[in-house]
Amino acid sequence: MKRVLILVRVRAVIFDLDNVLYDEQEYIKAAYRNVAIFLSERCCFREEQIYQKLLDDFQKKTSLYPHLFDDLLTDLGLDKQLISDVLKIFSNATVNLELYPGAENLLNELKQQKIRLGLVTNGNVETQRNKVRLLGIEKYFDTILYARELGRENEKPDPEVYRIALQALKANPEEAICVGDNPHTDFIGAKKIGIRTVRLLRGEFKNVRLSAEYEADLEVRNFGELSKIIAKNN
Repeated sequence: MKRVLILVRVRAVIFDLDNVLYDEQEYIKAAYRNVAIFLSERCCFREEQIYQKLLDDFQKKTSLYPHLFDDLLTDLGLDKQLISDVLKIFSNATVNLELYPGAENLLNELKQQKIRLGLVTNGNVETQRNKVRLLGIEKYFDTILYARELGRENEKPDPEVYRIALQALKANPEEAICVGDNPHTDFIGAKKIGIRTVRLLRGEFKNVRLSAEYEADLEVRNFGELSKIIAKNN
């Protein structure tokens, strides 16, 4: 765990969603299964073949790659117009999602301390809204921002979505902490406007290392460590 000196009382915490509050793989696997069933009825490939290809392609290209379904339709020899159906199936999957162990306790603890909570997430808005609904976490947050509603150019790592979050949370940058997992997107924009950043080392990017400007100020392995940092600071 990297350590930094935090001098200002924490009055707001801004969380990322995927692989921070829950395991995104649980959603992806179930949604991919639904997509595979749908496409297997429209081509000569079996459901299991399509499902495995989706998992393999995701592993190679990561969640940062925006054309996975387009490539899949091409590889299966299917009409590209099916993309709207595929995206709808993926975005509206019904999955039994659960928060990571300790997440609910932390959110309750922060609320009890009168710390304002924000959620900022990239990606397809319909998909991300569905995940939030399935997790049942709306009640914990003072503001939830789906960054793509502001335009793709304003998604993380652009700082604009963080400025909007701070305004909604009525907090100054130095009073806030941003918690994320992905160094490609989660920290550089927040740091540019003076928000302190904490990286949770889990999920698909846990072993990724980038240059210092993209890395968080602090790293933790679990919510217990994060809770202690905030409590000690406050």
